[in-house]
Amino acid sequence: MTTNSILIQNPLPFMIESYMKKKVLEGKYSSGKMNIMLKDSLPNKILISFEKEDLCDSFLNSFNGKFFDDKINYELKIEKCQKSAEEIQKEIDLNKTEYEPYNFEIIYEKEWKMDYANSPEKPGLLYINEEAKQKVYKTFKFLIVKFGKNLFEGKSIINVSFPIFLYDKRSYAQVFAYEHRLAPYFLSKASLCKDKMEKFKYVISHLFAFLHITTIQTQPFKPTVGETFQCRIGNFVLYIENTTSDSLTNNFYGYDDDKNYKIYGYQISDISTMPNSVLASKVGKYYIEFKDGSKYLLRLPNMTLKGINVGDRTFNYTEKVVVYDLKNNLCAYVEMNPEEVGFFKSFFKKKNTFPDFFKGDIIESSFVKMDEKGANHVLNKGYKSLCKIEGEWTSSIRFDDEEYWDIEDFQLIPMYHFGYLCPSDSSLRPDLISFIKDDQEKSQVEKEKIEADAERDINLRIKKSYPHE
Repeated sequence: MTTNSILIQNPLPFMIESYMKKKVLEGKYSSGKMNIMLKDSLPNKILISFEKEDLCDSFLNSFNGKFFDDKINYELKIEKCQKSAEEIQKEIDLNKTEYEPYNFEIIYEKEWKMDYANSPEKPGLLYINEEAKQKVYKTFKFLIVKFGKNLFEGKSIINVSFPIFLYDKRSYAQVFAYEHRLAPYFLSKASLCKDKMEKFKYVISHLFAFLHITTIQTQPFKPTVGETFQCRIGNFVLYIENTTSDSLTNNFYGYDDDKNYKIYGYQISDISTMPNSVLASKVGKYYIEFKDGSKYLLRLPNMTLKGINVGDRTFNYTEKVVVYDLKNNLCAYVEMNPEEVGFFKSFFKKKNTFPDFFKGDIIESSFVKMDEKGANHVLNKGYKSLCKIEGEWTSSIRFDDEEYWDIEDFQLIPMYHFGYLCPSDSSLRPDLISFIKDDQEKSQVEKEKIEADAERDINLRIKKSYPHE
């Protein structure tokens, strides 16, 4: 029996197996067998084989030079092929650039799935890792001894030197990069959309896919001024640099190999404490810009940890998320955990959604007043919803009941080292290297040296700025 094959050249990053099966191998083409050849963990060529030649010819006539999807306008080179998948993959391997992957000891996206439980009776995801909770209790006792009642006044603790056992095995910059490991899927999709609403939906989907892997409860290593990090995520390159000493500010710039889109901006991270909770905020401006001139501004929600000392430990995003389409004057206004009720009202009303639920609308941006200092954005009356948004930030997002992201359909794209590293790269920090090797004693010593150098640097900058004081 003759096998007839179709070769799709240079498919887009989002054309993974689940997408192709839903969009292409359906109906009369459902018998087709698909092989996706990868380069740097992203699709490079796709071989589809049919047993019957008439199906092969029909497929070629149906898709070659035409749109693959009625919502995304793009064309691909599709041709008949006599080579096997093994031969094609071998050719790809001979010509590909070798990048060394980051091998994190902890697979963080699996970690949080094991550490949290959904509990509709409580706002926020329930944290069930008892060993990790004990570390936080221990740290809080350390902070109480060091700061006393000042700890409970909502003041920032971002510059506090924490005990080494609480730390993550990544820097702040590495965490920020890690959160972009789905970016090539959604941003490449958005870059191909001609319809403004469809493009906007994929930008919003990128943000919520980004949020779903940020739920760690460990402390990343705080960068010093001038510390950098650079990495590759599939065909997406990202550069990050810490630029201030008084607050933790990461400036970032990233783009795909074909320059179809770029991201840039800055993010200021802060952590403050109350008697039984911690509030973490990420303010700043996160821009996404596409080759066609469309531009978007993303504002992230705050995060709250409750039950630090007593009671159940919960993690939740609070306040609002806003995403602006700056070219078309549109705004996505989304409430996180919208049906949360207060303590006294909770005696009379029960929530009927899971604690990771969100809902919102795409509306004209003139109806939204943005809070520049946080996430307490205000929605003015009289708006008209152009599209309904809802989902669960741990797993999915829907627009007018149509799903655009489901966690089961996507695997995180690996992060790769560059062939070279700047001396300022955070992966070269001696305290982080020692901590990764499980030498906590040496890591603590190295961390204190770096913090002392950073303190001297701050004082020198102050003296330079105010020489007569």
